[in-house]
Amino acid sequence: MQVELALVGTTALVLGVLLPFAVRPLLARIGSVDVPNDRSSHSAPTLRGGGLAPLLAWDAALVVSLFLGMTDVAPVLILLAATNLAAAVGFVDDVVSLGSGVRLLLQLAIGVSSGLAVTAVFGLSPWWSVLMMIAIAGYINVANFIDGINGISGVHGAIAGLAFVVAGSTAGQTWLAVAGIALAAAFVAFLPWNLRRPSLFLGDVGSYLLGAVIGVVVVMALAAGVSPLLAVPVLAPWLADTMTTIVRRFARAEGVLSAHRTHAYQRLTDTGLSHGVVTAIAGSVSAGSAVLGYLSWTQAVPTWLGLAGIVALSVAYVALPRIRGSRLLMPVNRPFVSSVPAVAAAADPRQRRRWAVVGASGFVGSGIAAHLRSRGYEVRELRAPRLRCDAQQLSGESIVRQASVDPVAAEMASQLAGVDVVINAAGAAAPDADATQDLWGANSYLPTVLAEASRRAGAARFVHLSSAAVQGRDKVLDESTRYSPFSPYSRSKALGEVGLLMLADADRDARPSIVIVRATSVQGPGRPTTQRLRRLAASRLASVASPGSQQSVVSGLHGLAATVEAVGREPGAVPGVVLQPWEGLSVSDVLRTAGSRRPLVLPRWLCTMTLSTGYFAGRVAPGFAGLARRLEMMWFGQTQQEGWASPRVARDERWLQQVLASGEVRDDG
Repeated sequence: MQVELALVGTTALVLGVLLPFAVRPLLARIGSVDVPNDRSSHSAPTLRGGGLAPLLAWDAALVVSLFLGMTDVAPVLILLAATNLAAAVGFVDDVVSLGSGVRLLLQLAIGVSSGLAVTAVFGLSPWWSVLMMIAIAGYINVANFIDGINGISGVHGAIAGLAFVVAGSTAGQTWLAVAGIALAAAFVAFLPWNLRRPSLFLGDVGSYLLGAVIGVVVVMALAAGVSPLLAVPVLAPWLADTMTTIVRRFARAEGVLSAHRTHAYQRLTDTGLSHGVVTAIAGSVSAGSAVLGYLSWTQAVPTWLGLAGIVALSVAYVALPRIRGSRLLMPVNRPFVSSVPAVAAAADPRQRRRWAVVGASGFVGSGIAAHLRSRGYEVRELRAPRLRCDAQQLSGESIVRQASVDPVAAEMASQLAGVDVVINAAGAAAPDADATQDLWGANSYLPTVLAEASRRAGAARFVHLSSAAVQGRDKVLDESTRYSPFSPYSRSKALGEVGLLMLADADRDARPSIVIVRATSVQGPGRPTTQRLRRLAASRLASVASPGSQQSVVSGLHGLAATVEAVGREPGAVPGVVLQPWEGLSVSDVLRTAGSRRPLVLPRWLCTMTLSTGYFAGRVAPGFAGLARRLEMMWFGQTQQEGWASPRVARDERWLQQVLASGEVRDDG
């Protein structure tokens, strides 16, 4: 059998080396190009769909095994049918981009049909096909998830294939050895195209092929009585990475189905390791796990010790990014006071006339700029630079470090020259947003870059507009550095505060003094959020949790602008965090004013149960968490602790009531 097995492997290897030269022109003609996005680990458009080459090499190798009469026909036919169907789905997705729902249905169909075929061939109960469907369709997705850096899928296919050769030879299952050598040779042949400066990606056709081969082979091996110790351990790091990523995103409500790049191998590249090094690490863990499984099967080591070693390798692999420092840091809960340097404190605040508003084209920025002009200040309106960052590369320390050398800080400093007070009203105001590089760049990194620019420009005070969402669902909002973010948006805003606090903490006597103003649910004329609130309040859906007298966080742009003005003109010490004051309305007041009708009062238990369901669903899709949060704010509101601004900013309930009642203000007062 060794000669025949070598012939099968040679067929796959030779064709795998030659076929990419024929596949590349075809992919170029049909325009199958991978354009980098937020979850990508590459930066240049690259041809995708190169998996057609290992697919054809795989097919040819299995056909050769049938021609040589090496194995039973049925297992090979199942492998050919399942893998070609999966690869076909992947190729179509490479070319025309199928929807996620369509892809999942097709993967499940391939899984259940393959499972039924396996149960028939090996004489198992048809009920086993359900488990097999999940395993096969699941591993197609696992292989697709891990195909993100140069060479990782090729190494995965090579190591898994060799493990199957050993398992098949040991267990007397020739078809398993044939499948293993064909898989290993086909994917090894593709490695030169994808290891260094890749000019051709496997694409979904390749990753679906890899996942289908491994999924079906493992299922058939277990059905044939092959020990799990021979067939499964080689998959340990890939399964551990996928499962921990899903659990982590679920726990953080980041949306399990949303695009991301938070797998262990991606996070390892973010810590500075090259694609080759990360691929070698993952491959070594996979190979080591396979060896431990084999040694456990032969009783060379106790089974419990071998399994413990496999678990330890997998845990070490998924923990390595955190060990290397890829984590988001939050400060301890402590008060922070932002003191103006002595020279600035001695100046007459009336002389602090020159203000700059970054992000003045937005709703909040334009409103603040207009308010300041009405108060006699000289206002310079600036457009915010667009920055993009990966959350895995950000911590409070890294933000401060990167901002100090970012050329954008120097560019902005020239635009801020001669300004006394800088207000950052820029940012991504998208509470339901997924975790993207744009979100982290705008809300987490930009604030510290602007603070650094203000320092270079010699400004006296830097005021950053943050959000009370950083304290999440806490019952009481306050001015502490206690954070309870519950969504990508609130985490991005919290990390933006962390960077500023760490920058200010480095030298409390430095200019400018840094103050964070946490805005609540700001309403104003023409704001879409306000219009939606008014439509909701006028509908039959308008409701509050009993008794309805809870404080509402709904506030007015006028009040926020007045708070910012008070912070900016204050000559003395100001808390590092200032909460926009409560404007006196309860949750019932808001809906009754905006909708001209009394809202329905619901039992608290019903509201609580509904919100729990919504937040649970939001751990899979962030949109549900956003909806649940809006309902929670409408039903329960949120209590605000009186802070620094409460006695210094006059409450203007009339302004907010006019906006809620009519959508406009007749007298800005």
